Amino acid sequence: MQAIVYHGPRDFRVDGIPDAEIREPTDAVVRIERTAICGSDLHLWHGEPLPFSDFAMGHEFLGVVEDVGADVRRFARGDRVLVSCTNGCGSCAMCHDHLYTGCLTTSSKGVLSNIFGNPLLPGGQAEGARVPFADANLLSIPPDLDDEQVLFLTDILPTGYMGADFAEVGPGDVVVVFGCGPVGTFSQLGALLRGAALVIAVDLDDGRLARAEQRGCLPLNPEREDLDERVRELTGGMGADCAVEAVGRAELVRKAVEITRVGGHVGVVGVVTGDEVSLPFMRQVIAKNLTIRAGAVNPQHYWPELLPLIRQGRLDPTQIITHRMPLSEGVRGYEIFDAHAEDVLKVVLQP
Repeated sequence: MQAIVYHGPRDFRVDGIPDAEIREPTDAVVRIERTAICGSDLHLWHGEPLPFSDFAMGHEFLGVVEDVGADVRRFARGDRVLVSCTNGCGSCAMCHDHLYTGCLTTSSKGVLSNIFGNPLLPGGQAEGARVPFADANLLSIPPDLDDEQVLFLTDILPTGYMGADFAEVGPGDVVVVFGCGPVGTFSQLGALLRGAALVIAVDLDDGRLARAEQRGCLPLNPEREDLDERVRELTGGMGADCAVEAVGRAELVRKAVEITRVGGHVGVVGVVTGDEVSLPFMRQVIAKNLTIRAGAVNPQHYWPELLPLIRQGRLDPTQIITHRMPLSEGVRGYEIFDAHAEDVLKVVLQP
């Protein structure tokens, strides 16, 4: 089968790889109908060379069940399903607490080793994929929804919404969201759905800021406008009630802490790859009684909350799609996405 295969930084190729197959009785094989390029995929695109290669990229994908192992109970051949980017066993203490990222079984090989798109768990930018512990990691797609309406439930929609959840956004709040990319977009929409009175969308990309304004946010480019001053002006000097970092930059985590009021809440869902974030802890965290929550997404936890919003028409995830192309052109999709070319926001691929 064909897949976008990692050979090194900026060296992704569409190659032939072995077909996905059942290895364990809890596995399913999914024939992929739609997949997407995620901002976190760019960490491998930009990063240092890995000591291994030749694995399929991608962790946002859905399709049709092609085969199931003997112990799969909830799914059968022919079912339309989406796949959680985070793979959990569904049975351990962490999974029972909806913390699939820390699954005691699937993450035992290292931090985030249970996210699709690595040598241990080949990804879904491919014609097919093996899904371990299928009963825990698949979700049936309702027949009244098309693929693109639910595709982003695999990762970035729950991730963005989790930012608003972590920041404890509530009715009447003033919220600052750092980032107008796909995750930032869903953090903004999540904040609005949770009743925020004002969402300040911060980004350097004017095209993305224009889209944020269209969805009801106040756009702010910090290269042209002083964020601290604007927040003080809009909150009577108090500071924002909540802030969400949806980019993955250590300095933006610090800025989120700085512009949040006493007793406020900060959610960090951007992938900060470094191990250290410098914070003025006494002055900006302890003295302000600030709450900071951060984490990788557990899509299964948010599916019951987000899927009904899509079905009711209150949430339209397809609004972020700017580019659609065949899987065979996926490397060009990476190049466009990386360069912010062609006013790109989200690239969807079809095998």
